[in-house]
Amino acid sequence: NNFSRDSDEVLLARMIFGEARNCSDEEKIAVAYTALNRVQRQSWYGEDLKEVILKPWQYSCFNENDPNRNKLMDPKNYDANAWKSCLEISRRVLSNEVNDPTSRSTHYFNPNSANPSWASKMTKIGKINNSRHEFYRE
Repeated sequence: NNFSRDSDEVLLARMIFGEARNCSDEEKIAVAYTALNRVQRQSWYGEDLKEVILKPWQYSCFNENDPNRNKLMDPKNYDANAWKSCLEISRRVLSNEVNDPTSRSTHYFNPNSANPSWASKMTKIGKINNSRHEFYRE
């Protein structure tokens, strides 16, 4: 499954599920907005949400070797409650019901498990209300 037949809502929900399913709603919203902010930049990330999310090596949960990828195949079976929450967050973000809490961030990572070289080249926005992830903007 390369996820290319998913609607934007389902694909964004899969991304949230793979990247932040155990996080607060606000952090899920923040993670989702990084993809929307990349679309807005109209750069190498891609022309639309699907291209941005599925671009290789951008959202790690979609990488072939990532353990979360298998969970994305059938998120409802893996954790039905988390999947329902991710779908709802995706719907709310795409319908502009919630604002971007990240000051237009395009990147994030969990400093407890990563220290990417790109971070030093970007503007650090920081954590969102004690989030696990730190957010960055180009």
